[in-house]
Amino acid sequence: MFRHFLYIKYISVFFVILFSSCKNNGLQVDDFDPFTNYSTNKNDTLFHLETDLSDAVLNGIEIPTKKHTNNGYFTFKFKVENTSSEIKKYYYKIYYQNQEYKFIDTLNFSDENFYGSWTDGIYTFKPTRFLFPGEEIIVTDSFKIVGNPRNEKKYFGASADKYLNLDEAIRNKMNYIQTVPDWMIKIKEKAKKEGCSVEEQIYLNAIWAINYEKNNDKTENNRWKRNPRMGNYEFMLVVTSPEDIGKIPMGIRDLQLTTNEGKFLNPFGYFLLKEGKDLKNTTVLVSPKKLNVSTKMDLASGIYIDKLSINKSNFTTDSFLNNCNSSTELYHKANFQQYFHNIDKDYTVYNVPEIKDITGENFTREEYNALKTKYEKNDNRVKMFVNTTDCPCKTVKSNSEKKSITLTNPASQPGNLKKEQVGVSSRIGFTYGKFRAKMKFPKMLSKDNVWNGITNAFWLLFQSENDWNKRRDCNADIAYIPKSEPNNNEALKKSVKSTHYSEIDFEILKESQYWPKTSYQNSNTKFKTDDAANNNEIMVTCTNWDMACHEPKEFNIGAKEVTYDNNPYILHRWDHYYKALSTKVPVKHDEIFNAPYYYFEIEWLPEKIIWRIGPEKDKLKVICVMDKNITAIPNNQMVIMFTQEWHNEEWWPTAPYKQNFVPFPKKDIIGEILEITIE
Repeated sequence: MFRHFLYIKYISVFFVILFSSCKNNGLQVDDFDPFTNYSTNKNDTLFHLETDLSDAVLNGIEIPTKKHTNNGYFTFKFKVENTSSEIKKYYYKIYYQNQEYKFIDTLNFSDENFYGSWTDGIYTFKPTRFLFPGEEIIVTDSFKIVGNPRNEKKYFGASADKYLNLDEAIRNKMNYIQTVPDWMIKIKEKAKKEGCSVEEQIYLNAIWAINYEKNNDKTENNRWKRNPRMGNYEFMLVVTSPEDIGKIPMGIRDLQLTTNEGKFLNPFGYFLLKEGKDLKNTTVLVSPKKLNVSTKMDLASGIYIDKLSINKSNFTTDSFLNNCNSSTELYHKANFQQYFHNIDKDYTVYNVPEIKDITGENFTREEYNALKTKYEKNDNRVKMFVNTTDCPCKTVKSNSEKKSITLTNPASQPGNLKKEQVGVSSRIGFTYGKFRAKMKFPKMLSKDNVWNGITNAFWLLFQSENDWNKRRDCNADIAYIPKSEPNNNEALKKSVKSTHYSEIDFEILKESQYWPKTSYQNSNTKFKTDDAANNNEIMVTCTNWDMACHEPKEFNIGAKEVTYDNNPYILHRWDHYYKALSTKVPVKHDEIFNAPYYYFEIEWLPEKIIWRIGPEKDKLKVICVMDKNITAIPNNQMVIMFTQEWHNEEWWPTAPYKQNFVPFPKKDIIGEILEITIE
């Protein structure tokens, strides 16, 4: 009888312990709310925040700022109860992660995901106070989502204000260069080779040296170099005990730390899918509340002129305005800067010496052919390079009332025949996102469907060529081919495992819908032709510059049809050494250019890129898709570009009208950026 009583008592105690350990393991955590002080909700569980860019150029995007909450932080809370029989304190940490643009949390690339915790001096778990058995408290704390949340040293750099006085820095550097004999010898050799003055080459070297010093300074955490991603964020609370805190890897407790192999650890993968889910005295809660983040670029914030990006000294400031200049004010706040194209002196334009208003005065095919016949076989054409402005702010304007930016390719005058590029680039970079531009690009065709020579472009370009902005390694025998290498078989021998170069394009031009016959020799599609000279179509081209990385398993050459979601797309690469993959989609010229605006969207995902166009943002259609199986998807930070360019005719061999025989513009060619959002 006594033995039976002991057995029943033992079984009862066993089930009490088992139930207790399964239910709460010595602690009970409830009522986790990741942001109690922010309530702009889209529905019961999804809240929306539009970023505040007022300080984002120099200090990176912060979520939230004082524009969103009183103190510029999210306040979170939770309830914890000591259900053990001992006096204990517990340890807690909040984690956030962008779930819109990420790899699966257990895959090799999950360390690239954008995740973080608090970063203001405390990086590991925080303790509660001691709790008596059965005692319950509410813990309140705060955090914010910031750039470079793991405080990685590669994103450290110069102080934001160190190079404000550029004129003095340039002058001092030029004076110093002239005191270094070996440097001056090289400068004189370079000046002779480039056909410029020694003084100009000293200036260019000073610009290079300042940029080099700036990029190698590691004084401060440049959070803008790894900005938060847009899209949805999820929030995870981990509360652990003295028994478990030591079992959690240091790289999970402190996200700044790496493994012995130098890899960062993803906390969501660890706690939800790996070893962390088996910790018996740890509670992990993922909030049903999500935060959706988007950005609307401020086109009225002005245009900054960065003298370090003007690759020449002979420019004037006569067109500087209050909202377009190189001032300290615009250095801090302007979302865009004027973009100065590199002058490619390997391409010479031999242009007919004529001035015409091609689109306004209905330049005809007969007139084009007459000019071609007249000048094709003589030396009377104008030998020149396509140039950039000598007068910053003259061809770009920020309109504070319309909240837009205009781009102008200036008209030519007799005796001053020129084709001048124009563009702007954002000063805030992003990795991944849905980039949507509302545009009023300038018309490109005359009534007789003759091209004016302009290529309108909305594109993304790598933000920096420095080590902090390198792409993921290409692990193939033929890896990335540097942009500087020519397009030939010798370039295959020059490939490198790592590069900074990335570019994703929309380019609009007058071109044939089809590629040359040679591109179809080993293709799964048949060669066709169209009457590109006569029709009213322009080509919207979509391009990913993968730098010829041969790692994708379906890397292809020539014109190849691929299918995504049952829709076929013809993707094209010129050869093994060619650094970009493209498609061309015909669209009626008048559909885009007779409307008051038109939308272009690049959705850049970790493993796929999708291009869309349409008359309204809720009426967009997919015109191209490329994924990781056919092209290397970039993962570094890029800026947003808008340009109106005079492309070299060699770049588009099936264009029915050649740049060299398109007259110089009689009137300004004006385009307008009306809105740009990133989601």
